[in-house]
This record gives sequence, C-alpha cells and structure tokens, in this order.
Amino acid sequence: MVQRRARAPVLLAAVAGLATVTTSSWLFGSATTFAFPASLAVKESVLVDGLKFAATNARSDGSAVTMYASGHNIPEKVRLKEPKGMKVLMLKKMPTTHLTIEEIMQRITTVLIRNIGLTVSRQPLSTVRLMKMIGLRGGQLKYSGRMNYGEMKPALSLLQSQKVICKIMSWPDSTWEIHEAFREFGVPPISMDDREPWKMASILKFERVKPPKYGPINGVYREPKYPDIAKR
Repeated sequence: MVQRRARAPVLLAAVAGLATVTTSSWLFGSATTFAFPASLAVKESVLVDGLKFAATNARSDGSAVTMYASGHNIPEKVRLKEPKGMKVLMLKKMPTTHLTIEEIMQRITTVLIRNIGLTVSRQPLSTVRLMKMIGLRGGQLKYSGRMNYGEMKPALSLLQSQKVICKIMSWPDSTWEIHEAFREFGVPPISMDDREPWKMASILKFERVKPPKYGPINGVYREPKYPDIAKR
C-alpha cells in the first residue's frame, strides 16, 4: 500500500519562511520532511549595477512562492525582445529569397563581426536567429533549418572549416561566434548602417565557397605527410 506524504510540515514551513527538504530513507521511514531557515539556501550574492542580488537555488521546485522569494532576475540573464514581425512563422510566408552559399557566408561573417563583445545580443547568436538576421525568407528559411537541406548548413560548415566562426554550444540550439584565429590580427571593415548592412559584404573573400564532394564539409583537408606512400 502506497503511503501519502504528509503536507502539514511543508505548509507550516512555507508560512514561517523556512525552506523544506523531503527525503526518503530506511533510517527515517518512508518520507521525512526537514525544515531549515531559508537564508541557509543562499549560496552567494551577485553585485550588478550597484545592486546586490542573492543567487539562490530556491527556483528548483518551480512553485510561485519560492520563485517570488528568490529575488530579482540578473539583467544579463534577461533575453532581449526581438523586433515586431521577426517571428519564424511569419517570415516563412514571405517571398522566397535565393541567396547563394557565398552570399550567406559573407552575411554570416558580417553579423557575427557586429556581435563581437555581445553588442547585438547578450549571448552568442543561434542558428535560427542568424537565418533571420541575414535575410533568409520564405522557402529558403523554411528548409534551411535543422534539416540537411538548403544553403545555410553548408555555409556554416565551410566557415567553420576555414576557422572564420566557431560553435559555442550545440544544445539546445547551436550558437556561433567569430573564431579567435580570424580576429587575432583584426577583422575586415563592415557596414554599420542598419539601412544598408550588406554594403561592404562583397569585399569578404574565402578560400572555399563550394562544399567538397566527399567527406565532412567542416573538416580540414591537409596534404599527406608522406606523398609517395599515399600514391600507392
């Protein structure tokens, strides 16, 4: 027979401003609830813009009371709102664009150069946001997402193989930044005009703009160390 856990200690602890921990062990029986002051749950404090925020783990249970009592969100963790009309579902219904792989590579590099220092976004740009910012619309945006189809994935892989961009995260969504090897001695000039963002994108040239016939697109192909043996 399944025994239900008593809710009275949890309710009393919440009213008294205490944090509760429920454990199940052979030593204390089927379920035992311990209450301790909520101040002990605070691990550290963060200073942001002269304001002291408490970094707690009180959001773990997800209840409204603990979320309200855990304090304000850190401004760096709040996601910036996108402009109106930049939803993927709306952009898929627009007329289809026909950008080539080279043009997509130039625009990706331009956008990521502008985001150096996280000036455009507070975090590295994801693949979906990159597609929207470089101007993919209609079917080119619809079929260039997470599927192995379209021009977006080959363009990202070619830039990654040439160490122009690097992948920061792969889950839950891939995020991208400019590679350190590309920005070591400075970056090429780009247009900072929002009305003509691709004005200087044509000066960006890459060693390879066509995917290889065999092998991974983001791989690095080098000359064989012993060419005589490789010919055999």
